[in-house]
Amino acid sequence: MFGMKDLIQQAQGLQTKLADIQEQLAGKIVVGRAGGDMVTVEANGAQEIMSVRIEKELLDANEVEFLQDLIVAATNDALRKSRDLMAQEMSKLTGGLRIPGLT
Repeated sequence: MFGMKDLIQQAQGLQTKLADIQEQLAGKIVVGRAGGDMVTVEANGAQEIMSVRIEKELLDANEVEFLQDLIVAATNDALRKSRDLMAQEMSKLTGGLRIPGLT
């Protein structure tokens, strides 16, 4: 029979696996791009922005709004890819079940 002790052990095992996945995700990098790769943003799987690269041609005082739009677009692209990566890894843990707070 499945008792409370078994449930607690399974929860602790899941918590350990979740911590391992989060650590692995923090080490994975995704790249968001905009403007034909003139702006690139790197984010890790923990959804932290790691770097921003802007081609020098975009550093024109007359193009500030355009550059800002490209930075936003590249950042959103990187964060979307990071969330997708996290969802992929979490689905391995949950066996494809969507568990609120995990997926």
